[in-house]
Amino acid sequence: MLFATTVLYAVAAGFVAQLVDGSLGMGFGTITMTFLLGLGIAPAVASASVNVATIATGAVSAVSHHRLRNVHWPTTLKLGIPGAVGGFAGAWALASLTRLDAATPVTSAILIALGAVIVWRFVRGRGAGHGPVRSGFAVPTGLVGGFLAAVGGGGWGPVTMPITLTTSRLEPHRVVGSVSTAQVFASAAAVLGFWMAVPDTLTVLWPVVAGMAVGGMAAAPLAAWLTRRIPTAKLGSTIGMLVIALNLRTLLGNFAVPWPVVTGLFLALAAVWAFVLVAPRRRAARRGAAVDPDPVEAEA
Repeated sequence: MLFATTVLYAVAAGFVAQLVDGSLGMGFGTITMTFLLGLGIAPAVASASVNVATIATGAVSAVSHHRLRNVHWPTTLKLGIPGAVGGFAGAWALASLTRLDAATPVTSAILIALGAVIVWRFVRGRGAGHGPVRSGFAVPTGLVGGFLAAVGGGGWGPVTMPITLTTSRLEPHRVVGSVSTAQVFASAAAVLGFWMAVPDTLTVLWPVVAGMAVGGMAAAPLAAWLTRRIPTAKLGSTIGMLVIALNLRTLLGNFAVPWPVVTGLFLALAAVWAFVLVAPRRRAARRGAAVDPDPVEAEA
């Protein structure tokens, strides 16, 4: 009974994680890794299990995003191939080293700043989609994202999404589709790296992996559809707020911050997010009022 309950929880975790990841470009690894570590599973086993599940959910997500024209393939390949190299290297590093988190606070702080930039751009109406697509940052972004995804199980989206959204000029839904599709390359290489690094000692929790994969594959088409339905300004600013929230959680985890302070910070972040969702609508209303004068005043 306990085993069946755990598998059902895994299905639910996979569904929720992919619904977030497939529509916003990040969250699957972070959510499922947290779930597995909460069960007391060793980090290397948990990361390998997450990456195996990501291959299945990512494949369905990639097909769904491709059918909805959410994928910019040049950017996907420039992210995915280096991501595979980074994922393979990260798997070996996690299997071989005992401390890989020395740079975590600095990385999290940088990504929080990038998330704030994304929110500011979309609230001000200066989002992506203007000018030719740029992919100069894609190769190093994929390399770092793949490495962190293998090491932490949930680093791909929080790294690749903000950088790609900030630098590529792609629309948010195409960034989400491209990043989600490229993740399949990184996850497959990470799994290969784990199995080659520790073939005799590493085990994958197949029932739990299957549960997460089933839940994720069920959510993938819906998540890809949601990406197209959410207005660009709201999608972009929500991605930025999620980047801030995920990395703030990681940053605070490195310090002994009292829980009331942590709670207050996240409540404040939620309030800012609510304001951000309303801000584009208010700005559009003011702009419309400026263009269309009041009918009574016009007649006068």
